[in-house]
Amino acid sequence: MDEIDAILTAIENQTRREILKRLAEGKQYALQLAKELRVSQQAILKHLEILEKFNIIRKAGVERSDMGPPRKLYELNRGFSIVIDFAPGVFQIRRYTIESDEEDKEKKINEDFGETLRKIEEELQRLERKRVELLKMKERILREIMSD
Repeated sequence: MDEIDAILTAIENQTRREILKRLAEGKQYALQLAKELRVSQQAILKHLEILEKFNIIRKAGVERSDMGPPRKLYELNRGFSIVIDFAPGVFQIRRYTIESDEEDKEKKINEDFGETLRKIEEELQRLERKRVELLKMKERILREIMSD
């Protein structure tokens, strides 16, 4: 199974996607996820096991609790973006890694984080709209070529 197949298998389940959404916000433990998602702790543990098997999440240590035994914390192991395009004549799946590299660490980020994040989000939305426009154009051209 290649990496894209493994990722798609891991995220095909709605509960696992909800778990990932919460882990994107920070470390969590199984009981906490079970309560938030209204799913049994046993089911959550099975989902965590699958996500861990595909190397999408990892154990992030243990949190002490006054109410019971220590709790295993989980966190995202890596970031990625998957882009799937399909239309008549078009089928592509690509994966991009989302990780800071050493060069990024050296760059100074504007101290106004809110404004910087807003600008980044606006630019990403602009690029997505442009990308969709280009895909529509590509699909129309391929349809024309195929109809000849």
